[in-house]
Amino acid sequence: MSNPLQVVLGVAIVFLLPGYTLVNLLFPRRGELDPEYDQVYRITLGMGMSIVISILVGFGLNAISTAQHGYVSAGPLWTVLLTLTGLFAVLGWLRGAYPSAGLIHPSLYRPTSNAEPKKPKALAFDRKRRLDRLILERERLLADLKVLSDRSSTSNPQRKLYYRRRIDQARERIEKINEEVRRLGSGAD
Repeated sequence: MSNPLQVVLGVAIVFLLPGYTLVNLLFPRRGELDPEYDQVYRITLGMGMSIVISILVGFGLNAISTAQHGYVSAGPLWTVLLTLTGLFAVLGWLRGAYPSAGLIHPSLYRPTSNAEPKKPKALAFDRKRRLDRLILERERLLADLKVLSDRSSTSNPQRKLYYRRRIDQARERIEKINEEVRRLGSGAD
């Protein structure tokens, strides 16, 4: 009977790690596959590549097997897969795929090769979130304007003055929102 930890490690070594490290080696910059779902793409591509690598390693081990020595067993398979995973990880680290290794020790930090200066992902996400919030507020204010205009037309003079002030305040806020949306859309903070 296998230990659950052995099962988890075996599944990770066969179905995730070799392909994931290969994808990081081939695409070292974050956001290179997709700006928003980069990690999801890396994991799914890594899983697919791991299956291909495992199959090719199995074929290779079968090709060098003889009648006396069968190499298609757990020991040689794990050895080759772990060696490939380590090789891909080291080469990926050399290309700068793991900048967070600098958190372990500063000498392990490697900048991504040909890295383009770009805004941090957190700022881009924050800008998109603010933009979405402003657009929703503008839509709500436009709906409120319609309601206030309808109420203003059917009210007494005192209420009309109240609704007129509310309409003016809503229009001023809409103008401010439009200016901020233009500023955020152009990328200026």
